[in-house]
Amino acid sequence: MQTKYTTNQSSHFKYILIWFLVLLLSVAVSLFIGSTGITWKFDNQLEWTIFYKLRVPRTLLALIAGMGLVMSGHIYQTILNNPLADSFTLGLASGATFGSALAVFLGVSIWFVPLFSIFFSMLTLIIIVLVTETMVKTFHVATMILSGIFIGTFFSAALYILLLIKPDKVNNMVSYMFGSVASAERITVEITGVVTIICIVLLLGMSHVIKLIQLGEDKVITLGVNVRFISWFCLLIAAVMTAVIISFTGIIGFIGMIVPQVVRRVYRVPMFIKMILNILIGGSLLLIADTIGRVIISPIQIPVGIVLSIIAIPVMMYLMITEQRKKEKGNL
Repeated sequence: MQTKYTTNQSSHFKYILIWFLVLLLSVAVSLFIGSTGITWKFDNQLEWTIFYKLRVPRTLLALIAGMGLVMSGHIYQTILNNPLADSFTLGLASGATFGSALAVFLGVSIWFVPLFSIFFSMLTLIIIVLVTETMVKTFHVATMILSGIFIGTFFSAALYILLLIKPDKVNNMVSYMFGSVASAERITVEITGVVTIICIVLLLGMSHVIKLIQLGEDKVITLGVNVRFISWFCLLIAAVMTAVIISFTGIIGFIGMIVPQVVRRVYRVPMFIKMILNILIGGSLLLIADTIGRVIISPIQIPVGIVLSIIAIPVMMYLMITEQRKKEKGNL
């Protein structure tokens, strides 16, 4: 028994180590590969300026965004017990994006951008909860996702109206519609970094409770756990983390939906290890996607949200097909 436990621990460490090395490689590639080449020696002041002022903030923002969005997606899917649950499908991303664009539209300080984003993200979550609670409880999660899609469409339309009213600010707002880390600055990295780290640490610390929720409400209540409070508290943390990230990157869809599904299918590991793997893979994937967007048709840069959509949609279709086949085999 001790040998089996030790073997499992060794496997978990191996998985984490492999993806940590992939993450480090992704960071290195993101820092030194782009439309403008940079040498390791920094031979001139221009190379140092490009590296320090442009590449480092962009790489860090992509890293933070990938980790935070995938962690949020994992929480949504785990708490709601639905593989389609994500900030994108629940409408939270669209609400947060509209809030950020509204802040840019009004010309407020950069410190208010994440606050606007959080407010409209929370407003979206409240509306979804109210709509869901007033409908038949049998289709609780399905109703949440359907409500989220409707609300997301509404906020996307409202965002387009802002673009029509002030076309001079179109360039600033368009990035919110497609998702990009190209405008990363030191201040945006600091804000998103602090919030994301705090939220991730809180969620990692609650991993054992989140695992209990998967056992079902009836069983967990007997253990003295307030399922409803814990569930909504975790969703709130994930929503805040998503809103702050999206306030500076715009809508980056699918990554928070697909990565947790792949981790769940490939790795049979405890909840805490799953969270770590989601964080590492999410950061690596977004860094790789951003690098591809920078170099594939250089000097034109493709927003990372578009690159991820192109990559993710075929993967999503494959996952849906295999999931359906698995269900059909199980019913035979």
